[in-house]
Amino acid sequence: MIFAQFLYIENLVFKIVIQKIMVGLLKTIFVIILFYYLFKYIGRLLLPVLLKKGVEKMQQNQYRQYNGGGDNNYQNQQEKGKVTITNSAQKKRTNPSQDQGEYVDFEEIK
Repeated sequence: MIFAQFLYIENLVFKIVIQKIMVGLLKTIFVIILFYYLFKYIGRLLLPVLLKKGVEKMQQNQYRQYNGGGDNNYQNQQEKGKVTITNSAQKKRTNPSQDQGEYVDFEEIK
């Protein structure tokens, strides 16, 4: 008799726990779906505005760079018709053996 009551109580507790787990799972799925549609809707509203501002900013930067608004003071000071060649890619050459590391000679053992 006591064992049957214990099984009944255990079965009831098990059902309550399963019920709470299912409710939590359903809440989680609902929140995920809600955020998905919320971000999808907000993205449709805000993404075109953000892209338009980004494109306008890039156009302004390009206009400034190529139409004299940039930092081209050196080029503006040069005389017209004078050709100068500047090498801006001067790299310090290091000894190649320093970059490669130590050489290890392996011998085959039979």
